Amino acid sequence: MFYPKSRAYSHCVEIMHFLVEAGFTYQVHIESLKVAITAVRGGDPRTLKNWTQTLERLNIIKRVNPHVYQMNLESIPELLNIMVKSGQKKLM
Repeated sequence: MFYPKSRAYSHCVEIMHFLVEAGFTYQVHIESLKVAITAVRGGDPRTLKNWTQTLERLNIIKRVNPHVYQMNLESIPELLNIMVKSGQKKLM
């Protein structure tokens, strides 16, 4: 899905860009996701919960188990180029 005019989508792209730059392209541990959200939007527990739910709602991440999320970077065309070049450098 593509949401070009949504501010929420823009912030989600920023969060995912942070993760891709950190080396994550397929799966991410919840603690690393929290670090990315904190860096981009803030670290309040309500903020972390809200942005995690927003990322899930927009099908950008999907919960694999209670501690790991699968990333759906195909839904963000801006990050595909970076993802293809780098590959997953970090494994949680």
